[in-house]
Amino acid sequence: MEKIRELVSLLESGIEDYDAQLKVLQTERLKYIRLSMTDGFGTEEGDSKESWLLHLKQLEDSLRLRRNSIRQAIREAAEDIQKEENT
Repeated sequence: MEKIRELVSLLESGIEDYDAQLKVLQTERLKYIRLSMTDGFGTEEGDSKESWLLHLKQLEDSLRLRRNSIRQAIREAAEDIQKEENT
């Protein structure tokens, strides 16, 4: 039962972090859309269209990594619980 409690705690924390990062990504996507509609991109590094696309891709990659980490934690916990039941 202790392993299950640990997993629940880990998942709650991971899901909260994931949700917060998802909100950031959604906000940044809206900013990108607004800039696209108004042609408001700058020409310097950090405010160019290419920089924005890279920034969005990095946020998406970070979310994907977080999601995969949560999945892996679930798999590992399930394996540990199953091993304990079999011994």
